[in-house]
Amino acid sequence: MPEQCASLPAVDFSSALYPGSYKNYPTWEIALKISFVVLVEIVAIVGNILLILIVMGSKKMRTTTNYYIVNLAISDLLVALFPIWMHLVDDVTEGWVVGGFLCKFNPFMQITVMCASVFTLMALAGDRFFAIMFPLKSRVTQRKVSYIIVFVWIWSLAVGAPVLFVYAYSERQWKNFLERFCTDIWPQSVMSDGECDRGLTSKRAYWTLVIVVLNWVPMVMMMISYTVIKMLFAILLIFVVCTIPFQISKLFELYRNDHVNKERLPDWYNPFYFAAVTLLYTNSALNPIIYGGLNENFRTAFKNMINRRNSSRNDSHYSLRNGITRPSIINNSLYDNGSRRDSKLQFLNDIHKESQETAQNGYLNEAASL
Repeated sequence: MPEQCASLPAVDFSSALYPGSYKNYPTWEIALKISFVVLVEIVAIVGNILLILIVMGSKKMRTTTNYYIVNLAISDLLVALFPIWMHLVDDVTEGWVVGGFLCKFNPFMQITVMCASVFTLMALAGDRFFAIMFPLKSRVTQRKVSYIIVFVWIWSLAVGAPVLFVYAYSERQWKNFLERFCTDIWPQSVMSDGECDRGLTSKRAYWTLVIVVLNWVPMVMMMISYTVIKMLFAILLIFVVCTIPFQISKLFELYRNDHVNKERLPDWYNPFYFAAVTLLYTNSALNPIIYGGLNENFRTAFKNMINRRNSSRNDSHYSLRNGITRPSIINNSLYDNGSRRDSKLQFLNDIHKESQETAQNGYLNEAASL
């Protein structure tokens, strides 16, 4: 068991002036950051909600592949609801102003949804690989997909859970300023030279696991599997482009040579880190655009959903304007001489025939969705 570091005594700074510098961003920079983040958040929320409604509102779209895509949309929606705006608030305000709960919950949510996206893409890659390479073998059913998705979220929550125990909100009272910050305090150990590592060893081990083992290795595997599927390959490619800057900046922070010497990060790091995290969250707004741009079935289902809503609205407006109600239509049909009854029977026969054809061609519909 490694030797533990000695705990530092509490120090009272209430009689000393705050030695740090205050954030002083120009107005145009703050306005630019707010405008871009708000745009990303709106596109992510609206796009992913529409995606979920399209799949859930059409039986034709409820394929195993689209269930995985819905799970990706849920991950992106969670990013839009929590980490995006938290990232902006933390950047433009002085210190951590949103309290202790969000100090723990925000990094937990960030890591969890990142892992959920990767694991979902891996599951989707496996499903598509076997569907293409072994088309006559037994397929993954929707029930099995639901079990896989549950497992994806359980595993993602397990990966993100450690940060709930290491992130902590603290306040330090100076004579002229109340310093509030959210920082991660990892288990510390004494190095071979007798110095305390200040939790660096534990922090490096965790983030290396998250970034390298749970992201880069699966992404290389999926890159090979997705080359035959245009839409899914585009999703993966955009995911790689959006996440790598954040991963590189995090690894630089952990493994830079001056980390042991307790030197501050270079001046370029904070602007680069803000841009990297913003790009990471932008991925949640790009995925719905990719679905709509590269998948004909999603575009058709979206048009059908809009047309149904417009048709229903027009019918309701026409009925109210002409004084027609549903009971009057039903009552009039009761006095028909039988021609409508015959047309209804023919209509039902057509529906039955169409449902049989749809069931026989279900596999072809799902394969065509890609």
